[in-house]
Amino acid sequence: MNPARLDRAFKILEYLGHHQEGAALKRICEDLEVPMSSAHDLMHALVQLGAVRLADQRTYLLGPRSLVLALSIVDAVDLRQVSRPYLTDLCEELNENTYLALRSGNIVTYADRYEAGQTLSVVMKLGGARPLHGSSVGKLITAYNPDLEERVLGSADLERFTPFTHVDREVLRQEFAAIRTRAYSVSDGESVEGIIGLSTPVFDATGTVGAAVHVSAPRGRLAPERLPEVLAAMSRTSASISAQLGAPAEVIAAKSPSDVLALERERLGSTPGSS
Repeated sequence: MNPARLDRAFKILEYLGHHQEGAALKRICEDLEVPMSSAHDLMHALVQLGAVRLADQRTYLLGPRSLVLALSIVDAVDLRQVSRPYLTDLCEELNENTYLALRSGNIVTYADRYEAGQTLSVVMKLGGARPLHGSSVGKLITAYNPDLEERVLGSADLERFTPFTHVDREVLRQEFAAIRTRAYSVSDGESVEGIIGLSTPVFDATGTVGAAVHVSAPRGRLAPERLPEVLAAMSRTSASISAQLGAPAEVIAAKSPSDVLALERERLGSTPGSS
């Protein structure tokens, strides 16, 4: 099989992976701009190999061999290993401690940490649960997961960690929506006074956010004029990790410093309790 034909086969499998309901050959060819004649023979070969199956006479879906391979790949991917070089580079670029945060059930924890050479630094404990409503990583992962958002907004009691912790459910609802729009989260003294936490989303191959890139530092080192640079660098890091995990291209969108500057002007003008 020549490289062009092999590439076409991978594109078809990737397409079916994003269309779990299946698709007709004509639609596949139109969306991928593949000639029907060559796609027909290729699809027939994929069906014979078990990589694709026919649900009926017209609808193609991923076959058992593709599903087994996909699960094997997922099992082989260690998120910490994938993210390590990117978080290390980010740590060196910003000279701030960088973290990988993960969702585990209904909690969010720090799973990995890379320490900079700052004399005064914020060292977050690995493995400890972070508040879903009072930390940047908690708010970010909650914002991208409807079940967690429902859990937070339906909670009978939201703990106030500092005077700046948001415990008003309508304020939190607006905050979660704003985080999805911005594609980053900021915690300004909400869990620890004087500390700013920043988080950007890591998408997996299904487009789900179950992890985040995180930076925490004293407010003096993350002044408003520096945030666009820092958040843009974090956004690039998250986008690179997401791409390595096979995230859909449409959900990966790194922010530029000018993008963040505009978003920060809006956030600081509208976020209750910001300072």
